[in-house]
Amino acid sequence: MSFIKVIGILAALALGFAATHGAQAKPFTTDAPEQTIAAGSIGGSWFIIVTAFFDLFSKNIDGLRYTIMPGGAVANPIAVSQGIATLAMGYTSMLHAANKGEAPFPTALTELRGIANINVTGVVHAIVLSSSGLNSLKDLAALQYPFEVDTGPRGTGGELAASRLLELYGAGYDNIREWGGSITHSSYREALDRMKDGHIEAFVNDDIIGQPLFIDIALARDVKFLPMDPEIVEQMVERYGYAPTVIPANTYAGQTEDIPSTAQHFVFFAHKDSPDDLVYAMTKLIFTNKADLVAAHPMFENLDPVIGPKYFPMPLHPGAMRYYREIGVLE
Repeated sequence: MSFIKVIGILAALALGFAATHGAQAKPFTTDAPEQTIAAGSIGGSWFIIVTAFFDLFSKNIDGLRYTIMPGGAVANPIAVSQGIATLAMGYTSMLHAANKGEAPFPTALTELRGIANINVTGVVHAIVLSSSGLNSLKDLAALQYPFEVDTGPRGTGGELAASRLLELYGAGYDNIREWGGSITHSSYREALDRMKDGHIEAFVNDDIIGQPLFIDIALARDVKFLPMDPEIVEQMVERYGYAPTVIPANTYAGQTEDIPSTAQHFVFFAHKDSPDDLVYAMTKLIFTNKADLVAAHPMFENLDPVIGPKYFPMPLHPGAMRYYREIGVLE
């Protein structure tokens, strides 16, 4: 046998060994069509969550094809219900309204199914430049203050929470405009960049405690985080299903006291017709790869498979139920 032929055989054997023992096969496979995932505002936590999830999924599910699109807590249930998106992020309070057909949803959206409660809450932050002279949200109506505020993209849960909060203080959008103020609706990053530059004086929306963009604005400008008064917290809870909470003191630069506020849970959900095997794979990957997700963002520290199936106002997806039963969380 010639030397060249021997080298060729050895090379072929080496390639075969590498294919068999080198690159590891992905643990899951799907032939599902391309998935469209409705996230949140670019720069917001939902976009971070979905990006981290699908980076993990793409490394472990062979054949997975997907597109991530911006969305919001009101828009996402509608998008999934209508088949515009197959998977989405949501708030428990909004899904409760969607499941029952309560405002802001004109009809019940019965096609939605739960996958995972992320065990992270979006907390309302009312951030104002100290130069505004505002010390309380009550000042808005009392002074008929011409507020220049951004409340985030329309159709998002944070924008809805902000509009409800301002209404409860007698400073709804129409009031603010009548007083000579302005309401704008931008992505988190755009709004807070405009606040840095002094083009607006406030941003009211909700997100995780310690959201990097909120940390940044507190370092870049002299700002105040305005608290909710107890009676307003009570109304947000009783009327709209939010949960009472606080932003702990010293979360942000210059914020030396606890800030009373309200919150709602982040959840991942799907259309009822999403493939069972794909949803099972996603659910399992989320809860068995917590360390990888925490490395992507510390908010995933709260991930807990015991909480995963809880607090959904609609049924769980069968694929998700299969995983929770497998680990003994559900019977």
